[in-house]
Amino acid sequence: MKRQHNVLVTLGLAAAFAGLAVAANPSAPSAPTSGPGWTGLTKPLEVIHARQQLMENMEILMQPIDTITLPSQPLGNVEQLHANAKMVGAALLAVPHLFPPTTNLYDPKSAQPRTIALPEIWKSFDSFYSLAQAASHLADEVANAKGDRALRAASLNLRSGCDACHALYLRKYEPPKTQASDEQFDFDSALGQKKK
Repeated sequence: MKRQHNVLVTLGLAAAFAGLAVAANPSAPSAPTSGPGWTGLTKPLEVIHARQQLMENMEILMQPIDTITLPSQPLGNVEQLHANAKMVGAALLAVPHLFPPTTNLYDPKSAQPRTIALPEIWKSFDSFYSLAQAASHLADEVANAKGDRALRAASLNLRSGCDACHALYLRKYEPPKTQASDEQFDFDSALGQKKK
């Protein structure tokens, strides 16, 4: 049931934001430059939140696909792997349209910035767009792969495609650093325990 919910959420988000592509194209005939539908201008933080939700749901869909990249792991439900890959592929087509320039709000000084999408996306948007399209095609290859070896190879290629984009355009994870004050913290007092 939870997997079905994740699938519906992912498809719903992808469908909802497919409309963003039309609204975000200023060269479309008779397209206004403001007003209803221009959520990149009127609601940039909500667009950032929506794309974060879409990415998180894609990662949930990717979990079983990533698992089979290890030859020691059984394939499991191949139909589910194909269905997950198909949904990931569709979502990846929508992804670049969720990055209007008004959402370029990364703050390198913030420990918890509003977005971890790096400004490099907008400096080389065509490259970003191409990587998302390529990853979508790789997801389609997983969805259509037949046989153990082909499915595992396609799964590995899809993860590599996702990682290639993340390496260039996503803030790198840095684990928290321990400080001297951490070592001197009085846990007993904080937890209300008396020292003996």
